[in-house]
Amino acid sequence: EVTPRTTHEKPTTTNKQKMSVKLSYFAGRGVVETTRYMLAAKEVEYEDFRYSISFGVPGDFSTLQRPEFDAAKAAGEMAVSMGKVPILEVGGFKIPQSKAIERYVARTYGLMGANDLEAGLIDGFVEHLRDIKEAYYKAKATDDAAKDKFLDETLGDFLKKVDAAVSSPGPFLVGSAVSYADMAWFVFLTEFFDAKDKVAAAMTPKLKAAIDAVAAMPTIQAWKAKRPETPF
Repeated sequence: EVTPRTTHEKPTTTNKQKMSVKLSYFAGRGVVETTRYMLAAKEVEYEDFRYSISFGVPGDFSTLQRPEFDAAKAAGEMAVSMGKVPILEVGGFKIPQSKAIERYVARTYGLMGANDLEAGLIDGFVEHLRDIKEAYYKAKATDDAAKDKFLDETLGDFLKKVDAAVSSPGPFLVGSAVSYADMAWFVFLTEFFDAKDKVAAAMTPKLKAAIDAVAAMPTIQAWKAKRPETPF
């Protein structure tokens, strides 16, 4: 006898993967590019919705104009996210906040390791990025000398510590397959900083191996080739 599935049961991962997916953000990379890379890596079909933006003065974010976003916000379409983007919609269900979205995508599409222990370690490597970014923003807000010192010295010190924390055989940071951690670090080390030469000088062997492995993935190369050029 087959027991009917009740309405209280949670949808399976397979069912979730079949639902329509829509990622809403501005016409930029910003805080959603890691999510876009993960979706690309797993060849997930989704709507990459981008609110148009323009500048009254080129590059001056205080003159940013975003009429479509403002209209959607006024209509209450962003109540779940306190009037902000990004928002990920899965079968009409809305998920706010970039990190919550990243973790949902990583869990749903097999980028959180082979077990709960690997998942915890992957999460930890992503949280290391938070510490490094906070230190960078603090230095950047101080003065140019502090920013330069961060790029010339502090970044390298951080990367050495992270490299020492990697225990996998490689090339990936955790376990034997690409994960959320690899994607997040790939974006950080290849796209977050303008000073590419400083990042290259600070790079460590295990992080470079992971970044190179992600960069070599055909799905990642395809995404980089087709994604639109944006102001940020």
